[in-house]
Parts: sequence; C-alpha cells; structure tokens
Amino acid sequence: MEEYIIAVDKYNKEIGSIKKMEAHYKGVLHRAFSIFVFNSNNELLIQKRHKTKYHSGGLWTNTCCSHPRYSENLQDAIYRRLEEEICIKKF
Repeated sequence: MEEYIIAVDKYNKEIGSIKKMEAHYKGVLHRAFSIFVFNSNNELLIQKRHKTKYHSGGLWTNTCCSHPRYSENLQDAIYRRLEEEICIKKF
C-alpha cells in the first residue's frame, strides 16, 4: 500500500498530499520528523539503516525518523513510529 504524506510549501504550509516515494524522488518538500532517544547516562540510541534502503543505506542514523501520514497528527505519527521501530508504546 502506497503511503501518502503531507506536502508543504517553503513556509511549511500544507499544500496537499503526495506519495512518499514520489516526494523523495522528485524532491518535493514534505513534513518529516526525527526522534532522538537518550538513556539516563545521556547516551544516544542509534540505528544502522539496512543496506538496501533507498537512501542512506548502511549508515548509522538517529533513533527514529519518519513522516506523519496525510491526515495524521504529529504526535500520533511519533508514537506510531516509536512502536514500530523500537517497541516503545504510548502510555
């Protein structure tokens, strides 16, 4: 199933929806977020991207990054991805 994300203008004003891969391949501005999880020793949890990812494959990256889906608010998107990526659930 193709994922639709939020396309924005240069002022971050929502201008519609676009397929995620289309936005990436065409360079269309869109909403995204990065999550940085630190432990009590101030150590950052990082992940190594799978080598076959379409961008930055095999590189180390932040804890989690993604996009809010079209018609999904940011907080819901953050918790969705934290649960999918590292099994952290909203409480």
